[in-house]
Amino acid sequence: MAAALTDLSLSLEQLSGWSEGNPDDAPTPMIAAIQRSWKKPLRELTDEEIGRLVVQHYGYPYLLDLVWPKLEHDPLFEGGYYPGDVLSNLIRAESGIWADRPSYKAALEHLYRRALERSPDEVQAFRESLRLPDSKSPPN
Repeated sequence: MAAALTDLSLSLEQLSGWSEGNPDDAPTPMIAAIQRSWKKPLRELTDEEIGRLVVQHYGYPYLLDLVWPKLEHDPLFEGGYYPGDVLSNLIRAESGIWADRPSYKAALEHLYRRALERSPDEVQAFRESLRLPDSKSPPN
């Protein structure tokens, strides 16, 4: 995969030109957390912040450039919920998130297959999130 298209030293706010507002004024803790993440340089986001943004389907296409190398290194990269949570959410995401990064969409199936090659214990939550049959069950 090519190098990231996004300058990871910039925040989502800087990249998008859109202000998320003041986290101190946020109506919920989740919104405040997203607003704080939106203001940080991408390369400073924690795995949990990345996971939260992916679960909320927020920060694309820039977030894809940050998360893709992590997924290529480990398709079961965990964003704070369960092993493979980030990949699972990307698999189930709206097709529009890939509009500016079609090469990532094209590589998604390869990451999915790599994830499923891991031990049954490692992929259990990932499989459940995608409603796949138990890996110990024979295929139908």
